[in-house]
Parts: sequence; structure tokens; C-alpha cells
Amino acid sequence: MAETIRDFSRNVLLKIKSISEGQIQIFPHARVDGDCLGTAVALALSLKKMGKDAKVMTEWAIPPRLQFMNVPEEILTIVNAENTPENLKIQAVAFAVDCSEGSRMGPAEELYEKAETKIVLDHHISSSVSGDLAYVDGTSASCAELLYLVLKAWEEDLGVTLMDQQVADCLMVGIQSDSGKFSYENTKPSTLRIAADLMERGANLTDNAYHLFDETSEGKVRLHGLALSNMKLYADGRIAITKITRKMMEETGAPEGAADGIVNILRDIDTVMASFVVRENDNGVLRANCRTKVGFDAAEFAQKMGGGGHHRASGFGENDMDIDSFMEKIVKEATAFLNQA
Repeated sequence: MAETIRDFSRNVLLKIKSISEGQIQIFPHARVDGDCLGTAVALALSLKKMGKDAKVMTEWAIPPRLQFMNVPEEILTIVNAENTPENLKIQAVAFAVDCSEGSRMGPAEELYEKAETKIVLDHHISSSVSGDLAYVDGTSASCAELLYLVLKAWEEDLGVTLMDQQVADCLMVGIQSDSGKFSYENTKPSTLRIAADLMERGANLTDNAYHLFDETSEGKVRLHGLALSNMKLYADGRIAITKITRKMMEETGAPEGAADGIVNILRDIDTVMASFVVRENDNGVLRANCRTKVGFDAAEFAQKMGGGGHHRASGFGENDMDIDSFMEKIVKEATAFLNQA
């Protein structure tokens, strides 16, 4: 792993310059959010400015909640089992952003894992980071913030402007998304300085914030009401948990991604130290999102549960358990974790 972000930037640039043919394939995590998509698109657009063939490899089309980003369709490839062999033939480099493991990439896992050369840029602490070139900074507010530093270094080395208005806006979406509009404790002075430079380059702070945090729909409101009414508290009110089932999604007509934000509402209850929302995905896989306050390390807890993340936000999954049993397991483990603190 590179010692500094400057070392990483220089080594990646050398690798990219050496590519004479083939495609640089960029891999965000499955169920894309503002940070992974903003980072991936900003990287793809920048690489194209450098004369490289670059594509963002996704599991499906851009979800409705992120369509305001106006991602150019020509830089996207929707990966499936049928086109994986074809994509592998033209792959020069696999570049993972906001994640470091193929298991988090959905249908793109096989394509990423078979890559001859892997590059990783992430801000999630993981014990299984693997890549020919890798940089992981768990203290960074977002992966977009790290990519800004990479692109700034490339601009200086190449003497060109890569971060135009479109790239700056993508990076701003990523930073705003993972810093909670600059309100989370991961926001540092450097985060704000980067955001200021992106605004000077044309990023629209106000519109991004509205679409990311305020815009809603009838289905989303109904889903939130149903999930919050089913909330349960444990451990003297220190643990809050609720669930989102496929049936609830269907009954409320909620769009994909409508569950976002519920876990934060539970975390904000005055007595709560750790909140969990357990989501039942279409493929039957269960996914738990966790948000915590000081005194409960979300990243450490998620690693115990087979996942990962940040000190205040993390996630983990389960494949072989019904949703209620999984919730019972989470409550049991979280209670024990609290009592150890």
C-alpha cells in the first residue's frame, strides 16, 4: 500500500500512462450511493480527458435518487453474467473506488476478481484490502475527498485541468453525501477547503444538498412511517432497530433507496448509542446498516459481524437467516458489545 496519497497518485499515473490499449474499468460498490457514484464518475470523466477508455461498471442503471447527477450514459456499463467474459477481454485495469473487495460489487464481483491489475482507493477500513496499488484512509470523510487529492496531483504533474464543473460537481456530491452536509464528525478543516475549491470550479452545493437530503416522494414518506412505527428499543434504550422487508417496499410503493436516512433518525434518539436498520433485498440477502454515537465503534462492531465501515457508520450482511432471527442476533451482539465498552 502506498505510504502517502501523493505516492499513490504518482504510481497510479505511471500505470495509466503505460496503458496503450484496453479499458480502465471503475468499480463502485453495489447499491451505489452519492460517494461511490460521484467518485467513480469523476474518475471516469477525468481519465477520458487524459485520452483513456474508461467505464464505470454498475449492477444496474442509476437509481432515481441519484439521477439528478446527469451521469453520461456512455461512461456506464451494466455488468451481468452474460457480458462478463466480453468485458474481461477488454479490461486493462480494474479500479475499485469506495470499496476494496469484489464481494461488495454485486454482479461485477467476478469481473473485478479476475482482473490482472487492481487499483484500490477507499476510506473504509478493511482487513482484506488487496490490490497492486492501494490507498485506504479511514479518517477521510469520503472517497471523493481522496480522489480530489489524486486529481489535483495529476493536474499538477500533467499541467492540465481535469476537474471542470462536471467533475467538481460529482466530487461535491460524494463529499456532501458521506459528510452529512458537512455535519458528521468526519468533517475536517481540509474537507471544507476541498469543498471550497470545488465550488470555485462550479460545483452546485445547494442543488446537491436538496436532492441528496431533502427531496422525497410519497412512497418514501410512507415507508419511513411504517419502519419508524415498528422500531424497537433494547438495552435500556441504548439500541434501536427496525426492519425494511420486500413486502413493506411493495405496499408503500417506495422507490429503491427510500430506506436511506431511517437509521440516522433512530440514532438521533437521545438515549440511543447504536441504531440498526435491517433491509431484505430482492435476492433474499439481508443487509444491516449501523449508525452510532461516541462510545460505540460501528466499524469494530461491523467487523465482528463480517462487515466493515467507519467509526460512526458501518454495514454488514447475512445470507442464511430470516430477518427476525438476524435482528435478534444483532441485538444480542450489540448489547454484549455495549457492555464491554
